[in-house]
Amino acid sequence: MAESLSPPTSPTPRQDRRLAPRDAFQWAFDAMAARQWRQAAGRWATLRVVYPDHPPVWIQAAVALRELGSHGEARQLLAEARTRFEDHPGGWVQGANTALADGDAALAARLLAEARERFPDDPPVWVRSAHLAQATGDHDAALSFNRHARDAFPDWAPAFDQHAELAMAAGDWDTARQRWAEVRRRFPDHPPGYRRAAALEEQQGHHREARRLRLAEEHGVDWLEESDAPGPAVVAPPRRRNGRNFVDLVWTKARLNLKSEANRNHLRYLWWVIDPLLYMAVFYVVFGLLLHRGGEGFVAYLLTGLVPFQWFAKTVQHASNTIVEGRGLMNQVRISPLFFPLVAVMQNAGKQTLVFLMLAVFLLLYGLAPTVHWLALVPVVLVQLLLMVVVGCALAMMIPFVRDLINLVPTGLQFLLFVSGVFYTVDTIPEQWRGLFMTNPVANLLHQYRLILLEHRWPDWSQMGWLTLGCVIGLVVVILAYRRLEGVFPRVVVE
Repeated sequence: MAESLSPPTSPTPRQDRRLAPRDAFQWAFDAMAARQWRQAAGRWATLRVVYPDHPPVWIQAAVALRELGSHGEARQLLAEARTRFEDHPGGWVQGANTALADGDAALAARLLAEARERFPDDPPVWVRSAHLAQATGDHDAALSFNRHARDAFPDWAPAFDQHAELAMAAGDWDTARQRWAEVRRRFPDHPPGYRRAAALEEQQGHHREARRLRLAEEHGVDWLEESDAPGPAVVAPPRRRNGRNFVDLVWTKARLNLKSEANRNHLRYLWWVIDPLLYMAVFYVVFGLLLHRGGEGFVAYLLTGLVPFQWFAKTVQHASNTIVEGRGLMNQVRISPLFFPLVAVMQNAGKQTLVFLMLAVFLLLYGLAPTVHWLALVPVVLVQLLLMVVVGCALAMMIPFVRDLINLVPTGLQFLLFVSGVFYTVDTIPEQWRGLFMTNPVANLLHQYRLILLEHRWPDWSQMGWLTLGCVIGLVVVILAYRRLEGVFPRVVVE
């Protein structure tokens, strides 16, 4: 039957044998992911002609046929797979699944018994054995198989998922809660630990706890730890017009993101210093050593421009796609879309603190000791923060409507890098173009940083004032636009 199915109209691996098996298989897996089983079966049939010596073309074809209800043909393919690929457990595991779907529990049990003997180190074999035992009413055997899976493969999350599902199937809700909590403790980035626990609470009528678990799936397990803590650390999703709660929520989410990001790296917070160091070293080697640009004092000049620019670039790029990425949460709770880009701005500001401290230490070692003029860094940093809020939120607002803009953001930032005076001084720009150059807000800010840090002078307050006014006007426009579009975003981001 599989060979008789109509082939797709797109180019097939038969037409282009240069495709690597993995790329070709993705062609069929895409149809399966879309649950287009007839198309998937046809694609696997085509792939069997081209790659007959690869297990997926037999096993996954049987899965597609089983979903179409063609159990007999699925069994034939799996029998052939077991003959051809004796060292691949998929023929036995999927064979048992197909037999169970066809109502033949005895055959499923026999195939899984053979699989346990042949492949004792394959986790799905034991999980499917537990599933079959549960389906046939042998709860003790199901627990025994699952216990072996958990003991033998302690880093494999599906075994622990099944342990909790077994308690849910038995109606033991308290035990199921404890087991889902164990899943979250062991695998904090594993979605079922939150999603299925939320479904349990929803089924029991605990809607608030279900919502809290869904928020934790979006924000990480630290969200649950924060909300379980006593006292004022509990932060609920804000009401629409409660600005204080909204700011508190943004701050809490940014702080939890920073903690989660650090925990994913072996070097933890140290990586926030190493990353900009490597970035700056590349530019120094290229422009300072290879191209011999700058002369004496060039290193300090380069770093005082690169550090603020990198902060701007990383923040804008991070914030630009946050509303699209936050569509899951936006469609679960009522929250202003401004929340998402503001969290990105706050998160990057927290990381930048260490980078600025590192720059200060470098300048001190370089012979540029702090002066009273360094106090002016506070308003300059605040103006840059305001500029990043305006630009980041504006891009985040536009990208859900014009998704292709996200591809232009890196190019735009790269262009901005070369027109903002990071590698050259304002003196090198012809006099008639300097006014236009300073209308670039990023170039303006970098100029103010260098006046303070390198020339020990106060910033140009007039230029700072005009830049601040422009940022305030932009912020007002952005806030009004967000309020107008607040009800539109949840629909647009899922289209």
